[in-house]
Amino acid sequence: MKYILHIIGLCLLFVGCGRNTEIDRQMDVAEGLMLSSPDSALHILDKINAGGLSGKEQMARYALLKSMALDKNYIDTTTFDVLQPAIDYYLDHGTPDEKLRTYFYQGRILQNREEFDFAMQCYLKAKDINDYTDTLTFANMLVAQSNLYFRSYQIDDYISNNLRAANLFEKIGNEHYVQVGLIKALDGCIISNYKDKADSILLKVEDIAGRVPEHSDILSSIKVMHLIKFGEESEVRTLLDSLSTLNSYNDEIKLNMALGYLNIKEPSKAKLMFESIDTNSDIVESIKYLSIRPKIFEANRQYEDALAALHECFIACENENENIIYQKTTVAEERHKLEIENLSQIQDRDKIIWLSVCSILLLLLVIGVISYLYRLGKMKRILAEKEQSRLKLENASLQNQNSILELEKQTAELETEKRHLAIENMMLRISQLETENEQLKVLSEKDELPDDVKKVIKERIGILNALFAANILDNEPAATAYVDLVKREISDKEKFMNSNRLAFKVSHPMFIKYFEEHGLTEYEINYLCLYAIGLKGKEVGNYMELRRHYNISSDIRRKLGIDEHETNIGIYVRKLLKQL
Repeated sequence: MKYILHIIGLCLLFVGCGRNTEIDRQMDVAEGLMLSSPDSALHILDKINAGGLSGKEQMARYALLKSMALDKNYIDTTTFDVLQPAIDYYLDHGTPDEKLRTYFYQGRILQNREEFDFAMQCYLKAKDINDYTDTLTFANMLVAQSNLYFRSYQIDDYISNNLRAANLFEKIGNEHYVQVGLIKALDGCIISNYKDKADSILLKVEDIAGRVPEHSDILSSIKVMHLIKFGEESEVRTLLDSLSTLNSYNDEIKLNMALGYLNIKEPSKAKLMFESIDTNSDIVESIKYLSIRPKIFEANRQYEDALAALHECFIACENENENIIYQKTTVAEERHKLEIENLSQIQDRDKIIWLSVCSILLLLLVIGVISYLYRLGKMKRILAEKEQSRLKLENASLQNQNSILELEKQTAELETEKRHLAIENMMLRISQLETENEQLKVLSEKDELPDDVKKVIKERIGILNALFAANILDNEPAATAYVDLVKREISDKEKFMNSNRLAFKVSHPMFIKYFEEHGLTEYEINYLCLYAIGLKGKEVGNYMELRRHYNISSDIRRKLGIDEHETNIGIYVRKLLKQL
């Protein structure tokens, strides 16, 4: 244990001695002064002994801070002697902010070397970085990239970058750079003839102008250019008259005024203003100057000079186009190289994916075998459980069969009881019929009854006697004889219905009299007497072979004063029979 602790202590001592904490402290101070006092930051960094730097990370930090300090102090460099350690370390191992700063200052050096295509690649890589926190550096990168867009006449990208940079500067509260970005974007909108967007940006620029007076000259030039480009002729004339009273103005304003005089068709004033531009200034080499010059000569009828100036402008444009084409070609080549590198990365990634897939398949195979063994054991358990369930179901089935047999036994007992009740009812009915038979015998002995009534009574007595004999004998021949007798009696419908009515006239004279008093015909009374013996409406219709007995029923209801929906006619008749 003592030996291990001794080794750990030596390692910590080695790490502590391997890093110069004093240099780190000095770099912290320099980084803190970088924005507020870049000259002091550069002075502190110059005092650090580069030979005392230890480790790639410390060397990279010093290189990046020194490059930042040089740029903040407007010291342009065209070599990578200072920044190279940062490029070597941070592009592979740095944080998002460290990568962003390294790409930005690498691009700035390439821009100073006029290697614009490679500078653009650095800015594009910086633009792709996510999760950065150094908003100021990102905004400065957008501005630097916009200058490259302007050189290659990619004006829409120039406008977009400057507007985005202005928004970022606004977030960190730097109105000076906000105004610079907006003015550049406004310039691009004027060049591209985007009037609405130019008007909108101009309002923001004028709002900030009072708080940032150091840009008043360039703002005046841009406003003149905006009014000349988009204003009415009267507004342009008023502007030019007001500007002509000034004692001095820069060459940019003079060039814009010359263009304004051309637009309001005052070529002599345009020529005078154009010739007042200093021929030694940088503006005379611009495409804008060269393109306005032949127009002025032409407007003043100096056609030979106009042709020569146009030829000179054409040559300048051709040279500029060649530069743009070269720049775009080299950028395309670099992008192709990047695509090849990206393809290589994709292939490496695919190898890793295939290796991972194979590993996953092997793992799935192992899991499949384990799962199969597990499922096999589970199936055995399930089969055993199913067998147990089957035995339980068989027991339950036997119990159900026992229950069914018990129910069948109970049903048989109920049927027996029902038959007994039916026999009792039959006996009661026979008793009632015996009473009725005695009454009919008494009636038949009376001499005052008509012969047809006596005949009906005699036939009914014969039917009842046959019923009694069948009941007493309780054999099939007697029952058959009774059934045949009844069938013969009811087969002659008219005779049976008349005899039925006469029987009721003898046994219930007031019942028949009630119908006669209400004007019912014998046929209608016969119809009602069928209800009286217990038949229902459908059964009456079937016996009388009437497809629809609704009409006769309606006539009877009308004569008896019964509403169609008041009561059932069968119930009415049987109730009336009991009452009378």
